[in-house]
Amino acid sequence: MDLFPKVFRTEGDLAEFDSSRIIESIIKETGMSEANANKVTELVARRIISSGIQFLSGPHIREIVCSILSEQHFENERKLYTRIGIPLMDYEEILERGFDRHPEKIINPEKIHNWAANRISEEYAHLKILTSEESAAHLSGDLHIHKLRYFDLRPLTQMWDPRIILDHGLPPIKNFIPCCKLKPASNLKEAINHLVKWLALTQNEFCGNQGFNYLTMFLSPYAKGVNDSDLILAMTNLIYELNHLSVMTGSTISSSSILTCPTVSEPFLKVPVVSKTRDHYEDYNEECLKLFNALTIAFKEGDDNKNPFKSPKHEIVLNNIWLDKFNDAYLNVWDEIDTMKTPILINSNINSLNDKDGESLSLINSGILQEICINLPRFAYVSKDEANFLEIVDTNMKISSQILLKKYEIIKKRLKLKHLPLCSGIINNKKLYNLEDQHLSISFIGLNEAVKILTDFELHEHSDAFNFGKKILSEMNKICLESSKKNNMSYVLSENISKKAPFRFAKLDLKHFPKIAIPQSSGDTFYYTNSAHFKKDAEIDVIEKVKKQEEYQIFIQNGAIEYISLNELKRSNLTLVDFIKKIFIPSKLASLKFNS
Repeated sequence: MDLFPKVFRTEGDLAEFDSSRIIESIIKETGMSEANANKVTELVARRIISSGIQFLSGPHIREIVCSILSEQHFENERKLYTRIGIPLMDYEEILERGFDRHPEKIINPEKIHNWAANRISEEYAHLKILTSEESAAHLSGDLHIHKLRYFDLRPLTQMWDPRIILDHGLPPIKNFIPCCKLKPASNLKEAINHLVKWLALTQNEFCGNQGFNYLTMFLSPYAKGVNDSDLILAMTNLIYELNHLSVMTGSTISSSSILTCPTVSEPFLKVPVVSKTRDHYEDYNEECLKLFNALTIAFKEGDDNKNPFKSPKHEIVLNNIWLDKFNDAYLNVWDEIDTMKTPILINSNINSLNDKDGESLSLINSGILQEICINLPRFAYVSKDEANFLEIVDTNMKISSQILLKKYEIIKKRLKLKHLPLCSGIINNKKLYNLEDQHLSISFIGLNEAVKILTDFELHEHSDAFNFGKKILSEMNKICLESSKKNNMSYVLSENISKKAPFRFAKLDLKHFPKIAIPQSSGDTFYYTNSAHFKKDAEIDVIEKVKKQEEYQIFIQNGAIEYISLNELKRSNLTLVDFIKKIFIPSKLASLKFNS
């Protein structure tokens, strides 16, 4: 033992070198046989002696063990035994210089801690959760696991039914020790305060967008007797409070959404407002319209500098009956589109409550558990023909399906262990967050570029290219439906929501396929066209664009959205209102957003 230095322990004291501890830890952490563990430990001991090392610590010994495991070709065991963390220099750079690549990001102690923890969590996912094949697929750019740093802990997105809070108080579950219990709100100001606080609480358990479904409808009883100016003030405060959540959560912008409608939807007319009253939502149509007007005016005004709000998203459910009946209310919506470009218009013909039964209306919660995006241009670069391309797509979608199953099992375990304490809660003998109702999302990047590689035409340039794009979407949707049936879960083909993936894929492909990669460019920035969209400067009539995109969107089960330029409407001599009434609502487009 005189040949070994003392071992410095994290507890702060020194201990004698003990090879049995290494053997025990190798067996425990990697499942290696005792014989192999003895062999590795002997090599570790020999190396320590021969090197003349004067200082040893637990992390230092672990590094030596990992080196020996690699040399002895125990690569999987090395992954399991390695220590996760970040280099000192990386951490110090953030402390001293901040995020040079993202100068717009806020730097504060919470952001720095958040960044360091994210690095560790992402490394854990690669080493422990994902197989070597799955990890390589993400790292190389075949696919992108959205928000991988939260894969082991958090669901992705959730749109909540406001009645969870309005009917049950805050928090709505019993025995939530960290904070005091507030009884249900008795007025509009309290109701808004409770809803905002709920998103602040649940952002500790989710990593993506959250929001409220049919907010104006469910808040309408609280608007009774409130004058118009106070309603506008209340809605303005709601927007500001949600926008400021970013400071509370450590995010640059805390993503949230508000889904609204001008009046009570038909399925809710006879639904009781709360269990303690005799009122029904049909009694509050007028208040719902007033709230809708107030919220739209607040969004139209923008912030104190007259800038549009980046968050929350303003989503408006539309149908032609409402447009005709509430024409005055929609004048504010048209103004908001012209000035701020903020509304996302939801086509009620595609997204309707009317086909819901009474049981499903009990709580309108919906969410994406996890999203994985696949790199279609990459598959086009490496495939020999169209048939081979579809085989590669199939392979990578199945890899994505396996990863999504792992996410499901992880969150199932987190809920069981109550590591998601709010989501684990029970209300009226029902789960607050029902894992079985969540979607497993597979999205895609660059249909346009992939088709260009394989057919020599972009999607809008030739019918053969357009139809091949349609065939690809049909096949991907088919794979999702088959996975849903096979695993008894909800797999959906989605529009990509990751802002990072289009740029990451393009950057990696320019590196690995420099002679054939064809991303779009904006100055020195390269990217792929998102999902099934035509490229930004495609020369195509706006009506034809809608007709073609609706043929694509029927295969996209989640998040499909079309972007239309107001300048396109002017060039086509179309008014905003006519375009929405005569083209968008009768179409099969799920949602629409206007830009400049």
